[in-house]
Amino acid sequence: MSLIGIDLGTSAIKVGVYAVDGTPLAAAHRAVPGYHPEPGHSEVDVLESREAFRSALREVAAHPSVRADPPIAISFSSSGREVFPVAADGTPLGRCLSTSDTRGDEVAAETASRRSAEEWQRLTGHVPRRMDPVNRALWWQRTDPATVARTRWFMNWHEYYALLLSGRPVIDWSDAGTWATYDLATGNWSPERIAETGIDPGWLPEIQPNGTPIGRILPQAAADFGLPPDTLIVTGAFDTYAASVGSAAVDPGIISLACGTWMSFNMPVNAGWPVELVHDGIGVYPHPGPTGFGLLVTNPNGMAVVDWARNLLHLSIPDLEAGLALAGPGPGRVYADAAFTPLPHVPATPGFGGTFSGVTLATTAVDIVRSLLEGIACDFSLTLDQLRRRGIAPRLIRATGGGSRNAWWDQLIADLAGVPVEVVAEEEPGAFGAAILAGVGAGVYASVSAAVADLVTVSRRFEPDTTRGALYADLRQRLAAGMRAVE
Repeated sequence: MSLIGIDLGTSAIKVGVYAVDGTPLAAAHRAVPGYHPEPGHSEVDVLESREAFRSALREVAAHPSVRADPPIAISFSSSGREVFPVAADGTPLGRCLSTSDTRGDEVAAETASRRSAEEWQRLTGHVPRRMDPVNRALWWQRTDPATVARTRWFMNWHEYYALLLSGRPVIDWSDAGTWATYDLATGNWSPERIAETGIDPGWLPEIQPNGTPIGRILPQAAADFGLPPDTLIVTGAFDTYAASVGSAAVDPGIISLACGTWMSFNMPVNAGWPVELVHDGIGVYPHPGPTGFGLLVTNPNGMAVVDWARNLLHLSIPDLEAGLALAGPGPGRVYADAAFTPLPHVPATPGFGGTFSGVTLATTAVDIVRSLLEGIACDFSLTLDQLRRRGIAPRLIRATGGGSRNAWWDQLIADLAGVPVEVVAEEEPGAFGAAILAGVGAGVYASVSAAVADLVTVSRRFEPDTTRGALYADLRQRLAAGMRAVE
């Protein structure tokens, strides 16, 4: 028997099939195009995402290894906080606004003003900014009431594909936790906050714990995808938390760092975290690991910024790595703050953009990209300093994503953070983590902790060099001053 994990990303659908001992059996990847009709707008056509989903799932289901070892359960890693209107028959009624879409700050300001930031943190774990699903639904209601009149649900990818496969629109705890109407204390929707926002409670899907059976696959879906008729559909997790399962970062002090399009990380925490985290732009959401909660830091200025610069300068990855291999131990000659995309917890302002300095006619493409890598790594280390000031001490970083393949950058992150960095061997931790949750829901594994201890492996480890890290003190101080100016 095998398990299927599906990473429901904004820009791609990734499907992985694993034997119950963690051995990969098959994988498929489908890109999903994004649309930017105006500056600041970022959208996904749900029908194109659905076609990518169908194509990828059909491919792995037909793979000979999967035919020989049939799947018993499916679960999801979902790009949380992105919602779109859906009709009662499951038809999407509009495009999905991506997390980076800057529309809706005025709606978010109204929602956030109802209570203090500390109170929001205590009740929901975060202040409801523009990307909060509640504010996305209210934005739709305000800008397109005709579509909203036809809407049965506002759905995230998790519950949309749960509906497609099982007939039930079920959301997991961690994805539900991204809504301002979720109550951390009860693990359910809050009638009080539903009433005060004015959203229709009928828009909200049913909530179940992470790794919980939703139901058997619909007969028509089983036939359509070529899957066994008794395949179990299981709740998954918010993508960054599914990746933490897939990288065995489920205990306090262990950071799951996604060096992908975004430079985001999470770390499990126990109940009773300091509400002052909200002033650092750090949210806390339900986590599928043993603590039940995990802090989350999201920064869109990750590999998206690095890849933008590489493509603009026609710098290949091998040429970048060769240039970095010749770099000295301290900062390069060019400075960059790497703040080229607005932070999700900060309202977008006119004229926003990143900066470079120290650029001369002798500056090379490697110098430019190196400055971005240094700026992103310094920003990450400054956030860890904020956590330490709040009494939360990281002790290990588990790194995943395309950026983690760059050994020079992995070492720099370790040096600046002052803790070891381990690169996870599994290339798709989100899909792998979802498959583990599928196994928990199907009863294959006793718990998330028991599963990851046996299944997750590490390919490389980087010990921190504090001497090298100290050489970046001035750069870190300069970046910190810039961050305070933005705040």
